[in-house]
Amino acid sequence: MSFRTLFTKGFALAQSGASTRHSKRASSLAKQAMSSFRSARSKKGDQKLDTMLDGLNYLSSSILEVSDSVTPIAKMNAVSALLAENIKEIIHEANNTKLKPIKK
Repeated sequence: MSFRTLFTKGFALAQSGASTRHSKRASSLAKQAMSSFRSARSKKGDQKLDTMLDGLNYLSSSILEVSDSVTPIAKMNAVSALLAENIKEIIHEANNTKLKPIKK
């Protein structure tokens, strides 16, 4: 396996990890938002508004995390496409090497 292939696999795995971290963080923040909105139901006046604002802050942070997860996914897809192209080239070269002695 060539250095380039190892590099692309490692890079794809790193980007996958970054995407997973963003996703987990987004889920956690969304759950905190839901909790804030539920607890706001039982509160009155300014406490209710403050709790709802906290929920909106959690929700906006969750959306930001989802947005941040798109870049690692795009990079991972690009690297995977390059890896697939490299694999096709390796297979093509291997087939050509095997066929050359047969043609002689």
